[in-house]
Amino acid sequence: MSIHIMYYGMLAEITGHAEEVWTANESLSVGSFRALMLAKYPELQGKKFKVAVNQKISEDYAQIDTQAEVALLPPFAGG
Repeated sequence: MSIHIMYYGMLAEITGHAEEVWTANESLSVGSFRALMLAKYPELQGKKFKVAVNQKISEDYAQIDTQAEVALLPPFAGG
């Protein structure tokens, strides 16, 4: 399973990447993906961000499909 991950705003600065590709041996939920992200990038601890799967903001129980596009989105400033 290949996951194309895109980082935006401060999340790109924290991770040092605008995007990267992960290979996973099993299906992941958004929650388990988030846990893997926090393990790989401990600097994300305490940061608020949303996870979008295939351009749709997803809850932690949602599944990430094969060949998914995942975006980590920082809080949006409103106006």
